[in-house]
Amino acid sequence: MAKPHKQNVIGAILFVVFLIVAVGLAAALSIVFAPVELTLEEDSYTLSFFIYHKESASYEDLAEVVLLTDETYASERITSYGGISKAFGTYTNEEYGEHFRLTYSENTHNFILLKRKDGSVTVFNQKSVAATEELYLELAEKV
Repeated sequence: MAKPHKQNVIGAILFVVFLIVAVGLAAALSIVFAPVELTLEEDSYTLSFFIYHKESASYEDLAEVVLLTDETYASERITSYGGISKAFGTYTNEEYGEHFRLTYSENTHNFILLKRKDGSVTVFNQKSVAATEELYLELAEKV
């Protein structure tokens, strides 16, 4: 009688381990494949990245919108995720202080900086230099 019970316990443990691994893999893949989206509305913008970050503000709330390059923007990681394809979290640098950064790790060496009138800052980019520049120009027209 002990064997069937032992097999059920082992089966249940393996099932739980499988679920944990599946959830972890799904979360990792969501980070790798989820786009960084900037939606430009008539009077406001929304910046979102899957379930990890979402912010919205009116263009009037923006104090500064700047296109940065590796030479003009360097930051130090405070608490963040840094993966193969993306990095996001809290960063700091001398000029902008503590801020949220959401960037692609490879092939993109320019960044859009949004500084709001309340002093909060977000830095982000797209998958390529050209896509980041194009999005910056669209945003600059609205501001």
